[in-house]
Amino acid sequence: MMRCWFFILLLSLCLQARPQEPYVIETSDITRFWQAFDQLANAGSKEDSIQIIRDHYINQASKHFREFLKVRKFTAEEYVKKIGLYPLFWKSVRPLTEGIDKRKGEIDKVFQQLAAVIPNFRQPDVCFAIGTLRTGGTTSKNLLLIGADIAASDSTVEKSELSPWLKSVIGNTGDIVAMVAHETIHTHQINYRKTTLLTGSIKEGVADFITDRFLGLNINRPLHDYGNARECELWTEFETSMKTAPGDYSLWLYGGKSSGARPADLGYYIGYKIAEAYYDQATNKEAAIKTLLNQKKYPEIFRRSGYSQKACSR
Repeated sequence: MMRCWFFILLLSLCLQARPQEPYVIETSDITRFWQAFDQLANAGSKEDSIQIIRDHYINQASKHFREFLKVRKFTAEEYVKKIGLYPLFWKSVRPLTEGIDKRKGEIDKVFQQLAAVIPNFRQPDVCFAIGTLRTGGTTSKNLLLIGADIAASDSTVEKSELSPWLKSVIGNTGDIVAMVAHETIHTHQINYRKTTLLTGSIKEGVADFITDRFLGLNINRPLHDYGNARECELWTEFETSMKTAPGDYSLWLYGGKSSGARPADLGYYIGYKIAEAYYDQATNKEAAIKTLLNQKKYPEIFRRSGYSQKACSR
């Protein structure tokens, strides 16, 4: 009887540690993009090119990519413009995006690891599609929307044509598995709203912290090289922004070109450090993870983390 109960317990633990099946990893839109891309060689005008992208890519979108288009509002005109600006980049990134459908095992592993960390893990679907170089990843309910043009880029892609901001982003997001991990955390965050600079930064920082601490993956690792050398300076500036302009993200989140000479999105770094400080001081680590996923508690997390005192004490 004891052996029977032991087997049942072991089976239960194994089932809890694995993601719920089945789920979808949609890559068919990548194939359609490159088919449309190849047809651009036959276009006689800009209008022809726009029509090709519209007819053979956008209008043929999978169910999940239709949601991606709704969220990010990609247009055929924007695709044609970006393709024309960066021909060497598109040529170099193509094989990386076309190889995504062979990497399901790596994505499965990420979900299995997160299922062991996140309470009541919900298995998301994933849509990989080619965007217009302005989205690495986002979510819509329990669906991950991954821009393969950014997420799949690595150090081998040709960046000579790109803008300074794109050069700082392309090839520095930790590959598709890191992006999948980060966005999966977002699908589990309660009250998923960006209300202030502080809570928006903690929201992003929590996703980076959990995936880094438990999976060794971080889509913003270069920010830490920059931030760790200037932590007190950055915190002092962030604290001022938090008090004087709590609803202004432009210098810290989603700013892109407005970040100036320093890296964009340093709010991710600040949010990571707050999440890290909170988790490290918590005695109940399982409860701490649950709290980190509840955005309603982000002001409380900030206060209990003690980060405002720690940032300039090192």
